[in-house]
Amino acid sequence: MDSGWRIFALLVVTRYFDGTSFAKALVPAAFTIGLLSTPIALFYLPRLRLQTSKLCSINYMISGILFWVASLGVDSLWLFLGAGTAAAALLAQQMPLLIHIYSTNYTSGLRGKRVAYAISVSIAIAPVFGWFGGQLLEEDLSRFPILFQIMAAACIFSGICIYKVPSEILQRSPSGNPLTHLSLAWKDKVFGCMLGMWMILGFGNLSTMPLQIEYMTSDEYSIHATNTQIAIAGIVIPSTVRIFATSIWGHLFDAFNFFLVRALTSAIQLAAILIFFFSDTIVGIYIGSVGYGLAMAGGNVNWSLWVTKFAPPGQESDYMTVHSFMTGVRGLVAPFIGFYMLNLISIQSWATIGSLLVALSIVLLFPISRLARR
Repeated sequence: MDSGWRIFALLVVTRYFDGTSFAKALVPAAFTIGLLSTPIALFYLPRLRLQTSKLCSINYMISGILFWVASLGVDSLWLFLGAGTAAAALLAQQMPLLIHIYSTNYTSGLRGKRVAYAISVSIAIAPVFGWFGGQLLEEDLSRFPILFQIMAAACIFSGICIYKVPSEILQRSPSGNPLTHLSLAWKDKVFGCMLGMWMILGFGNLSTMPLQIEYMTSDEYSIHATNTQIAIAGIVIPSTVRIFATSIWGHLFDAFNFFLVRALTSAIQLAAILIFFFSDTIVGIYIGSVGYGLAMAGGNVNWSLWVTKFAPPGQESDYMTVHSFMTGVRGLVAPFIGFYMLNLISIQSWATIGSLLVALSIVLLFPISRLARR
């Protein structure tokens, strides 16, 4: 769903609706709006006294309905964006709930591998969906509702599947403040420093990634990619690479030092940004997409599980809530800044700044790793 919304929705907003920079930035910001609201959601959801898997199931079902509503927005940009953004935001709130399920069902020594397998299966259909979507939009862009109806069906199917997964009832926070867990950012110094590193890394990545569609479609640049080529670069290649690379990253997460694995992932991300935005041919962009796929595979495993390396037993959801909230902060701001900066500097200049931020995050891992060993 992530790639489908991020690529196809942005393509529809850009080429079908000819949307403004604000409308374009809202597409990648949708998931991060959901992450930003996770502390509030995680505060009130336990009051339902339902198992975590059932809460996940409800979220998937509602997201499916909202994607179907978005598919009705053929003549209305804001019906399409409003319903689709709400659906994506709800899906983003799944991660703290899934972390709770992972911690309940998998031991620490197997967690990386098991979650990597689950991620690989979840993205296995993405290349086929990406190719199909690209061909569909190539023939007739106005047929985009079909893609979001498929995403709606996928959400509902996911909700049915996860309903019976073994899980515990989500525990209610003893505090009366839904933002109370944010205090972990300064109470746990290593955790707080890691959040700072993630903020710099994420801002560099999230302010440049949404510009991929702009780079491939704008008349200002020489790419002039077709809808199919955009789908290949944005979905098919990265997803195919992720299918094969995710299990490897899962093994690395379990077997090696986390800081080393995170640095390697970030180095690949840095290279992908530079290759993609400094290529003036579609082949060069495809090569950059391979790098993005490798980095996304490692980043997904690291992002999903790193708190289990630092959180005390039983507090994984609390730590993940804070991490998700901070991801939401940068993810909400970064796309808007990225699109705004195109009015001031070239896309290559901003890509260079983004890659420098990623490089800085790699450097920061060394002092943080020394602090963690104390």
